[in-house]
Amino acid sequence: MRIICRQCGSEFVFTKAEQEFYEQQGFTFPRRCKECRSEKRSEPHHLVCSQCGSELQKEAPVYCTTCLENVQLEFDIKTKKIQSAANEAFAKLKATQSEKAELEESLSHKEQILRNLEESVTALSRDSEEMHHLYETLNKWFQPTLNGIEARIEERLKALEDGQDRINKRMLQMVEKMHELFDNITLLELVKRSLKGYHKQSPQSA
Repeated sequence: MRIICRQCGSEFVFTKAEQEFYEQQGFTFPRRCKECRSEKRSEPHHLVCSQCGSELQKEAPVYCTTCLENVQLEFDIKTKKIQSAANEAFAKLKATQSEKAELEESLSHKEQILRNLEESVTALSRDSEEMHHLYETLNKWFQPTLNGIEARIEERLKALEDGQDRINKRMLQMVEKMHELFDNITLLELVKRSLKGYHKQSPQSA
């Protein structure tokens, strides 16, 4: 069998014995000549990904299937932990956002209450000013009348006090005259005079 080397482009012979040996070992037929294969073996060895053919970095770790599964398992465990922590952080963030929304709603409600109170205070202040203005107006209207009534009441009280003083003086004068008149009369004579006056009045009344 003649094969063209894909590296140098020269043709080389792949003997029947070599074919049988490769088939027995399960190897694929070579694509390079012996010289190029020798040069390839003398070059520094680089690891290549069996799936994509990408050359791996120098001193990159290489794992067997078992170790790779363990590494993958450890990676999955770490990934799950990270995912769990991320989910927990997301839940906390969501709870915080919910609390923030509730606080904002509560604050908005309190601000509305405060605005309502301010409006009520303003309305009360306005009503108070209106009542004060009404009081001033009514006071201007009724104050002269009230002053006149108060003056007349004071005049009547003064007149009553003067009349009472005059009555008291007259009573005092009468008491003094009676005292002078009856000062020297005994009680018996006073009784007799009273009886005489009573007898004189009795026939007339009859």
